[in-house]
Amino acid sequence: MLSHHTLQEQTFENLIQEARNQIPLYTKEWTNFNPSDPAETILENLSAFTILQQAYIDRMPEAVQEKLFAMAGFTRQKGRSARVLLEAKQVQEPVRIPAGQRFQVGDLFFETNREFPLWGNNLIGVYGKQGDTVADYSFVLDEDYPVDGVIFTEQPKAGMELYFLMDGIGEAGEEMIFHVRLAKEFRRNAFTGKNLFAEIQWQCYTEKGFVDIRCKDGTGSFLTSGELRFRLPKEEAAVYEGLPQRGYAIRGVLKRAEYDIPPKIAHLSGFLFEVWQKETKSICYTYGREQSIELFSDILEEGYVQIFCKEKKDTPYYLYQQAPPGAGKGRYYRLERLDYGIYRITFDADAFGFAPGSFENAVKLVGYSEEMMRQYDLGTIYGYDAQEIPLPVKHIVKDSFSVIAMRKNEVGETVYDFVKPDSEKENEFRYTLLENEGILRIEDAADFIDCKIFLGGCAVSQGPGGNIRAGSRFMPIGYDNGIWFENPAAGSGGCYPESIGEVRQRLIADLRKHYTAVEAEDYEELVRTTPELCIHKVKAVRDEVRNQIQVAVKPLSDQPFPKLSPIYQKAIRERLEQGRLLTVNIDVQQPVYVAVHVRGTIYVKPHYEGSREQIEAVIRRELDYISTERNFGERFHFDALFHQIEALPCVKYIYELSVTPQSLLYAAQKGLDIQPADNCLLYPGEIILELNTAE
Repeated sequence: MLSHHTLQEQTFENLIQEARNQIPLYTKEWTNFNPSDPAETILENLSAFTILQQAYIDRMPEAVQEKLFAMAGFTRQKGRSARVLLEAKQVQEPVRIPAGQRFQVGDLFFETNREFPLWGNNLIGVYGKQGDTVADYSFVLDEDYPVDGVIFTEQPKAGMELYFLMDGIGEAGEEMIFHVRLAKEFRRNAFTGKNLFAEIQWQCYTEKGFVDIRCKDGTGSFLTSGELRFRLPKEEAAVYEGLPQRGYAIRGVLKRAEYDIPPKIAHLSGFLFEVWQKETKSICYTYGREQSIELFSDILEEGYVQIFCKEKKDTPYYLYQQAPPGAGKGRYYRLERLDYGIYRITFDADAFGFAPGSFENAVKLVGYSEEMMRQYDLGTIYGYDAQEIPLPVKHIVKDSFSVIAMRKNEVGETVYDFVKPDSEKENEFRYTLLENEGILRIEDAADFIDCKIFLGGCAVSQGPGGNIRAGSRFMPIGYDNGIWFENPAAGSGGCYPESIGEVRQRLIADLRKHYTAVEAEDYEELVRTTPELCIHKVKAVRDEVRNQIQVAVKPLSDQPFPKLSPIYQKAIRERLEQGRLLTVNIDVQQPVYVAVHVRGTIYVKPHYEGSREQIEAVIRRELDYISTERNFGERFHFDALFHQIEALPCVKYIYELSVTPQSLLYAAQKGLDIQPADNCLLYPGEIILELNTAE
């Protein structure tokens, strides 16, 4: 099933012929291939059965395939809305961003999932401190400032401190989100939580002095760009006066500092909050028993609201109506508009005789956009297998989705049930939501045959389209008070749900993957994917005599000739130990750098400017094994350099050219070529050229 060739594309005759061709490989006694032979009859029956069986396999429902893949440990990856951090600009006074607040950028919509307070606080300073020496890095708060902040200096040491200074701070226990953008991003492998290179203890200044606070560090102690999520302590924050300016302070103290690359900050932004790329078409709120419910949602401004209430626990919902003037007994509620998108719903059992019960999930409020109100009737459950009902939208956010089933109870009253996808509750119908296609597939109708179903909650997402670039301007929908918003980092995480075909491909790739290193390429892949390391080049070579794998590794660094630090060597050895064969020894080798000197006499054409610079640029490029993709032990071909120089428009002809390695210990002269050792990288050394003008 995983990687079969579809047999339906073969004819019965071709399949029979393939089987006959293989018979001599297994037996010499079968020599009669006439149709009258009983063995031929058996072969024909088996071939026909194979064709029929494969036809059923090819038509296997997705639900069955999904369960088979799940048994092998491969489940479909869910779709996710892109997540973006926003920074408020020009906040003059405290504002609360409500849950469900919508923002627009271009044709995309983003929404908050929870309420967030904007106090109007700002970062006013960033300082480094070592002993009594204070360094001012406040320029990293200016995104347009061209200088990068080398925090903790070029040689970070344990005990160094970094201060974020603010003109205000949130309430006790509140979460604060900052974002750090590094000046230069290196290709670093994923973090595993070990913190190989550094560890920072974060603290907040309070009336009791500095107290430790919790921090979810998405930067790996400034190894990569990311967010810092601080949880303020229960103690009240106080103004710190130990720096050139006063302010509320959060301090990071280096407990361990063994950085492979000293961190350089390009920009720091603070007091951020999260939004998610989605567009709510209809929203479903759930409340417990409350006499009065107050909520915010600008979708309610479109005026299409339905309220359902449970009057007894573990029973269906009843539909309540907005009370008309002079309403008597009945299932009614009062609706009051307080401000844009802000409404109050009130129940009055004394006046109307009915009200929701005193328990959780007693009230469901559903608000529709005008577009969805026209299409919220989804149809009828008929009860046949795998009934599919098309939905009015595609690319649905599954967690937001629900349907409302309308049916009659035992006494003939119209009642309603809210059902989520893949529900396992008793006495509920079960359905699967195909988010991408916008299809609802009924798996088990249960007792809901002939029931009508309506759209409940529904939001749509543009998946990877929500992973927008940094620096986009977001405008809030529903109010204009001069505040605008910007994202200091690109959106991330947005994706569509994985298809069954994509799950199949993942499983096939996993089956073909080597979990024990056998070939040299397996060892190279293990090193290349070592968590937290920046690996630029790696080459593994098998030494048959010593039964040894020699692995040369160059780390990615801004240093001219980087070496493997003890941390790198230990991490790589531990990584290789997990996958090596028991009888194989491993030798992790440091990179060796050998200069190659070039001498030559070249005749150039007259009137060409910059001839020397052009020729030297070609030589440096061809001999650069450090910054280019040329790998360890890769042979340097003299003729390639010769022809590259000869092809320059400014060159008439080459009279003399020679290349010589500085050391023959790691780079051997092979004729005119140079053969570096398996752990050697070449780089350009002295370039001595005599340029003559060709007449």
